[in-house]
Parts: sequence; C-alpha cells; structure tokens
Amino acid sequence: MTAEMIVVGVFVVVAVAGAVMAVRSQQILHNIIGLGISLFGIAGLFLQLGSPFVAAMQVLIYIGGIVVAIVFAMMLSMAMTINPPARNLPKTIFAAIGSGLFFAGLVGLLSKTQFATRPTAGDEAWAVSRIGNALLEHYNLVFETLSVVLLLAIVGAILIARRDKTPA
Repeated sequence: MTAEMIVVGVFVVVAVAGAVMAVRSQQILHNIIGLGISLFGIAGLFLQLGSPFVAAMQVLIYIGGIVVAIVFAMMLSMAMTINPPARNLPKTIFAAIGSGLFFAGLVGLLSKTQFATRPTAGDEAWAVSRIGNALLEHYNLVFETLSVVLLLAIVGAILIARRDKTPA
C-alpha cells in the first residue's frame, strides 16, 4: 500500500466519522462539529484529487462560513434548551436498511464505471485561472448578492433571538 493510499484512507475515515457524528449525536452542537469534521475530510479528499483550489474553497466557504454561521444561529436561538425527540426503533431500522441498500447500489455502480485518467480536450475550460476570471468578471454580482442575503439572514436571526418573549 502506498503512502498516497494511506492518506486517502485517513481522509475517508475522517469524513465518514464526522458524518456519523453529525447524524448520530443527540446534541446539536455535536452535530455541527461532526459536519465540520466531515467537510474537512472532504476537503482533504479534494486536495488528494489534485484540486487545491476546490479544497481551499471547501475550507473557507463551508467550514469557515457555513459551519460558523450555523454555530452562530444555534447560539442565538434557544435550541440548546429543547430536548430532542426519542428515537423510534422501527424507523431507525428502516433507515439503516435503506441506507445500506443505497450504499450497496452505489458501490455496485461505481465498481462498473470506467473513469478517464487522462485529461481530455475540454478540461482546460475547468482550469482554476478560467474559473477565477469568470467569477470575478461575469458572476461577481451573484456573489455580492449572496453576501447581502447572508447578512440579512444573520440580522434576522439576531432580531428573532432578541425579540421579547413575553406575550403582549
């Protein structure tokens, strides 16, 4: 086994462990931390696939932005005081069987798929420099609008959290 395969295996284990933590924990903060761990593992996989730009964006946007925004929203809400509902055993068993069948089908599909290992003629359209130029030249209004929407969501969460809870 090569060192690269070991590194990929470590990132896969980190991603799956974070996903399991995000799904199985009863505490919302542990769910959010598990999501961050899983996203970090996925960023490592992107790095191993030779996409440092996508890995950096994964860390900056998803871990640095989305996970932190979720933690911020959780802190502003009273989600920590709400008791989670009890788990229903038949639903849990049905979900485990369904996810196992889905995983088995996905493994079967991926094992029969032929992946291209050499770059094709159309791959230069996905070069990092072309993506960066397109984002800064053609799609900058979309990102500015998205930042305004996220700012309004945070302001709305603050207003909802600070609202007086006593009935009028």
